[in-house]
Amino acid sequence: MNNRLIKKFFPIPTQTSLEDKLVILSINRFLSRKKFFEYLEIGSYLGGSLTPFLMNKKCKKVMSIDHRNQILDDERSEKFSYEKVSENMMIENLKNQKIDITRLRTYNGDIKNFKGFGKYDLVFIDGIHTDKNTFSDFLYSFDKLKKNSIIIFHDSVVIYKALVLINEFLKKNNHIFKIIKFKSSGITGVFLGNISKINISAKIYPTENFDEFIKNAEKSLLIQQLTNRVDIKFKISRFLKNKFPYKFIIKSKKKTIV
Repeated sequence: MNNRLIKKFFPIPTQTSLEDKLVILSINRFLSRKKFFEYLEIGSYLGGSLTPFLMNKKCKKVMSIDHRNQILDDERSEKFSYEKVSENMMIENLKNQKIDITRLRTYNGDIKNFKGFGKYDLVFIDGIHTDKNTFSDFLYSFDKLKKNSIIIFHDSVVIYKALVLINEFLKKNNHIFKIIKFKSSGITGVFLGNISKINISAKIYPTENFDEFIKNAEKSLLIQQLTNRVDIKFKISRFLKNKFPYKFIIKSKKKTIV
């Protein structure tokens, strides 16, 4: 898949990497083998990750759930302000790109309060990046999945503890599943039912060892937390006086997203 293809299917800015986009397109293409499929997304931001599914005529329903206009916590010891990002802004972005939104449905709020009917073939969880909220999003969206379906999570490094809990939950309840970390991507997928039996690396996208990823994720997240929360200053005057030369300053956690 070349850059022209990426630009075609992702014309709106997203918080996904090139590899993330390739994973999303590969899953989109895989599900297109069905007569039709339905897609649910938690955390749509400006609508950038909705576009590949809105462009796919095989995708008969696109459901966007987002608790908007709030400040979100994050396991990286940051707070992200989405106070200026509205649903209308997202809709206008899609319209400006001349994307057909007749199959799009939206809900402004938390999925645990969403009373909509229907079952989905694919759920993409990219909401509040805390372990608690990710696990909650999983539990409430799990009830809305078809028997043979896929659920994917963005920023796996940030919410790796939630992924470990989800893995244990599925094993404890004897579900037929496979949990996969996609290679060089921030996306982890849970494949349920018959879909879990396919060769995912060959049929969808290359994968990496999930257990090894979890081991490395803890170190990576700790480095991000320290980087985001602590500013280290070297004081030459204290060094010349044979005093401890470093000063640690706690940074502000809030970042505004526009």
